[in-house]
Amino acid sequence: MKRPLFHALSAFTLLPAAFAQPTPMVDPVTGRKIVWHRSDRHETHHYYDIQPWNKQGDKLAFFRFDAGVDKLTAAGRYPGSLWVMNADGTGRREVVGGLKGNYHVGVGQFWGPDGNSVYFTGGPERVTSVISLATGARTDVNTPVAANRLSPDFQRISCVRGPEWGVYDVAAKKYTQLLTRERARAMSPNTAMLHGGASALQNTRFSADGGKIVIVHRDTEEFPRMIEMFLHDFATGRSSYLAQDFHHPGWRPDGKAVMFVRRHLPDSLQALWEVDVETRKETRLTGEHVPAGHPSYHPRKQHLIVTDSYGGPMGFGLALIDTRTKKMTQLVTIPSGAKPVQPGDERFPFRNWGLWMPVRPYLNEPRPVWNHDGSKILFTSQESGRINLYEVDTSDL
Repeated sequence: MKRPLFHALSAFTLLPAAFAQPTPMVDPVTGRKIVWHRSDRHETHHYYDIQPWNKQGDKLAFFRFDAGVDKLTAAGRYPGSLWVMNADGTGRREVVGGLKGNYHVGVGQFWGPDGNSVYFTGGPERVTSVISLATGARTDVNTPVAANRLSPDFQRISCVRGPEWGVYDVAAKKYTQLLTRERARAMSPNTAMLHGGASALQNTRFSADGGKIVIVHRDTEEFPRMIEMFLHDFATGRSSYLAQDFHHPGWRPDGKAVMFVRRHLPDSLQALWEVDVETRKETRLTGEHVPAGHPSYHPRKQHLIVTDSYGGPMGFGLALIDTRTKKMTQLVTIPSGAKPVQPGDERFPFRNWGLWMPVRPYLNEPRPVWNHDGSKILFTSQESGRINLYEVDTSDL
């Protein structure tokens, strides 16, 4: 017999947009309180390290796909609009229409320094713009590559795409190129892994104080052979090689180390590691296999890490890792009440680049993101038939 999606839900009917509403739930396995921002449309936040809440914590920005958008693909861009709502899920309103976004990051939306403006990149020319919620005034940001995240000190916007990375000075309204793909390849100790192939600069992550940033450099293969990180220090203006493996790094809250996922050959089991940004010493954080995709530290308790999980004893959902005990526990099950996924052969399931990958029941990647104080986590799930936004209460951690 099929278990219900949640205790409060026995069947799902797509609702008219007017009936989009926050719906309280309880995870039947973990007992966690969840709020489902129920909608008949696909809706998504930006990314696991990008705050969907403004700095005041009273509003949330997200991308809402048009009603005619049904099936999504990983690389497709689909029509939709930029929306905001109150933190409690009420007061939904469209901010900008006529955009095209991706299931993974929407239109790359992120909040401006005042908490009352939103940056996004979703027009036909892929130009980054900022819109004021108070006046509706929309201004284009003059950068040669798309802007994708604001530093925690609100001084710089990181801009990266393929051949180059740079920052946009918010006050001066000026872009400066800081690293090119060619320079990264020249500094890399791992270029032999490229086998002469193409590479690109991709993800970036600011430290908690905004003084440093990590830039990911990887090959362009679907299953990459080489993924590495570079560190840029804004105080010294120096970029340097940091570490190698995986492309979803995360800063420790104290700014002294960067966490990343590493696979261990020959069986391709995963573990979480961190690298000290000063000494470059690498430390393993977890003992057992971690089928993690997008891990991040609790903003105030750096021994706690949340990650979306893809198979194995945690099933598909969210897992909480305590680095002091090296123990991993289920936080949210997706779909709600789902059982752990058994491995397909003698190897443990490996999320991304292993020899055997479990088939995900949905395209959706939850990409959990903490709020400012760690009292809740926003994530997505497609179990209702549409990718929707969900929040889980973590105020007791």
